[in-house]
Amino acid sequence: MVRATAGIIGLAFAAQIARAGIDGVELTEYIIPDHFHGWVGFLGLFLMLILRKHGRATRSLKESGESFARSKQMHGKISDVMLLLVIIHAFLGFLYLLKIL
Repeated sequence: MVRATAGIIGLAFAAQIARAGIDGVELTEYIIPDHFHGWVGFLGLFLMLILRKHGRATRSLKESGESFARSKQMHGKISDVMLLLVIIHAFLGFLYLLKIL
C-alpha cells in the first residue's frame, strides 16, 4: 500500500506537470499544492509509513513468539482511522477535480 500511495502521489505530480505544459504556465504554479487536498496527500503518505512500521513490528513480534495482541490492536485502530481519512481525501479530490474542470 505504501508503494501504491507513493505511485498515486507521483501520478498526481505528473498530471500537474502535464497540466502546466498544456496551459502554458510556469511549472511552479501547478507543482506546489495550493489547496488542502494536495497537502493532505503528503500527510497521508507519512501516516502510511507509520502504519507500515506498526504492521512490521506486529509481524516481528508474532514471528518471535512474543505477545502481539496490543500491537495488532493498535495497528487495527490506525488502519480504521486511515480508512476514514482516505474516504475524506477522495471526496476532497473529487471536489478539486470539479474545480479544475
